[in-house]
Amino acid sequence: MKKIINKQKGFTLIEIIFVLIIVGIMLAVGGLGLVQVVKGMLFTKMNAATTQKGQIAMTKLVKEFSNINISSITAANATSISFTSTKNDVNSSHTVMLSGSTITFDGDIVTDQVSSFTLNYYDNYDSAAQTTWQSSRRIIEITLKLTGADDVKSEFKERVKPRNL
Repeated sequence: MKKIINKQKGFTLIEIIFVLIIVGIMLAVGGLGLVQVVKGMLFTKMNAATTQKGQIAMTKLVKEFSNINISSITAANATSISFTSTKNDVNSSHTVMLSGSTITFDGDIVTDQVSSFTLNYYDNYDSAAQTTWQSSRRIIEITLKLTGADDVKSEFKERVKPRNL
């Protein structure tokens, strides 16, 4: 009897289909992982922008409130304050207020995406918070909450003691 040796080289159709299925599964899993990485990167980018907006807004408000002449605060409540500030020996009147989801300073937008903006007033550091201004108040506390991606809230809080006492 003669032994027949198969001299054909290559893959069978079943082997090729099996390899294609495995490659497809690997690509699908890799694609899902890549989508999650991109979503995470966008989430981080949007929330970093929100945090930066909050920090810039707080810096501006703290700087402006530092220059308040407290004897010339004309109106102050939990969401707005009208005052006179002194810069370079020049007095100027200003208003900071919450308008919808934005904070405005003399009508110009300081920041948007605001979910909460509160001003509290203190007689001293240990006293209880008040939501209205009186001549005995010496400290202004600014609380700002911004809404970022996926409704993540970023809170910023600062106390300011006006220098013009």
